[in-house]
Amino acid sequence: MANIAIIRDREIEKFLHQLADPIFIQAGLNPKEIEIYVINDDSINAFVSNGQKIFINTGLIRKYKTPDSLIGVIAHETGHIASGHLARANEGYEDAQNAMILSYLLGIGAMASGSIDAGSAIIMGGSQSAQRLMIKYTRGQEESADSQALNYLDKLAYPANGLVEVLNFFNSQMIGYKEQIDEYLLTHPISSKRIELIKARTAKNRYTNHKLNQQLQPQMDIVLAKLEGFLEQPDELIKKYHNRDDLHSRYVKAIAYFRKAQLDESLKNIDSLIKEKPKSGFLYDLKGQILFESGKNQEAIITYDQAIKMLSNHDTALTKISFALALINLKDHDHDLIKLAINKLREAQKFEENNPILFKTLASAYAKINDENNANLALAEFNLLIDQKDKCLKIINKVIDKLDKKNVNDQQQLLKANDLKEFCKKNNDD
Repeated sequence: MANIAIIRDREIEKFLHQLADPIFIQAGLNPKEIEIYVINDDSINAFVSNGQKIFINTGLIRKYKTPDSLIGVIAHETGHIASGHLARANEGYEDAQNAMILSYLLGIGAMASGSIDAGSAIIMGGSQSAQRLMIKYTRGQEESADSQALNYLDKLAYPANGLVEVLNFFNSQMIGYKEQIDEYLLTHPISSKRIELIKARTAKNRYTNHKLNQQLQPQMDIVLAKLEGFLEQPDELIKKYHNRDDLHSRYVKAIAYFRKAQLDESLKNIDSLIKEKPKSGFLYDLKGQILFESGKNQEAIITYDQAIKMLSNHDTALTKISFALALINLKDHDHDLIKLAINKLREAQKFEENNPILFKTLASAYAKINDENNANLALAEFNLLIDQKDKCLKIINKVIDKLDKKNVNDQQQLLKANDLKEFCKKNNDD
C-alpha cells in the first residue's frame, strides 16, 4: 500500500477554496469549517474523510487543464457531506481516518528536523493507505450526490460538463479492466445510467463556463506549473523547457533548477517572474523557500518579509512559520530577532492551530531566549498534536512543578498548563 504524501501549499489551497467555497455555501455549509487537502498521488481521485475534510489527488488536478472538472468533482463530494453519507460509514472507519490524519501530522513534525524532500511544500505522511479512508458508497448514494451537485451547479449557473467528463473517463476505464479497477471506481460506483441521468437533467441548461474560467484559469495555470515543477523529474523538466521562455516554463524551471541545487539559474527564472508580476506575494514566498532551503537564511528572511507584507494574514500563515524558522536558524541568536520570530508564529497560530511544526518551532525559539516554561508549554502542545500524550503530560507536570502558584506573573502559564493537562487526560480516557 502506497504511503500518503500530503502537500501543504497555501497558493494551491486558496485556489481550491476559490473553486469550492461557492459550492459549500450553496450546500448550506460553512467554508471555514471545511478543510481541503492535496494528496501527492497520480491516480485520478477525490474523497471525503474525517467529518468535513476533502482530499484531492494531484492526479485529478493535473489531468484536466481547466477548472470545470475539478468544480464538478468538488460539487459531487460536497453532495456526500450534505447528504450525511459519512455518518453511515462502517465500523472502524473513524479509526482509519484518525490514523491517516495523525500520519499527516507526524509528517509535518518531521519537517522541523530538516526532513524535507523536493521542497517544503511537500510533506510526507505515514504508512496509512488513503484507500482505507474512503467510504465505499452505494450507487444510490452516488446518484444522490450527483443530484445534489447538479443543484449546486444550477444555482451557480455553472455547467455540469466537467462532472460528466470525469464520469465518462471512469466509465471508460471499467471496460475490460474488471480485475484492476482504479480505487475511485471502488468507492464511487460509475454507471452509464448515472451519466445519462445527469445529461438528461442538464440538457436544457445553457450555462457557460467562460466567465468563471476566465477568472480562475490564471490561478490554475500557476497551480499546474508549481505541481509539475515539484513532482516531475527535474532533469526532464529542464530538458523539456530549456528553450522556452513563457510564464509556465519559467515557473517550472525556477523550481526544477532549485531541486537540482542550481541556485543561480533558479533565481534568474523566479526573478524574471517577479519582474513581470511584482505584486505577487506568492512568488516572493516561493523565492524565500528557494533561498532558505539553499542555505541563504538572511536573503530568505528579507524575501519572506516582502511576501508577508503583500499577502493577507491567512495567506501568510505558512510563510510566517518559514520566516520564523529562518530567523531562529541564524548563527547570531539576537534576542530581538527571536522575539520577532515568536510574534510571527503566534500570528500564524490563528490559522494553523493544529500544525505541529509551528509549536516545534515555537519551542525552539523560546529555548533560544532561555524561556524554559514557554518552551516546554509549546513542546507539550507539539506532542499533544502528534498524539504523544504521555510525553505531553510528563512535560506539563514538569512545568506545573516549576511554576509558583502564588506568583501573579506565573498565573497565565499555569492556566495554560492545566488546560493542556486536562485535554491530554481527556483524550487518553477516550
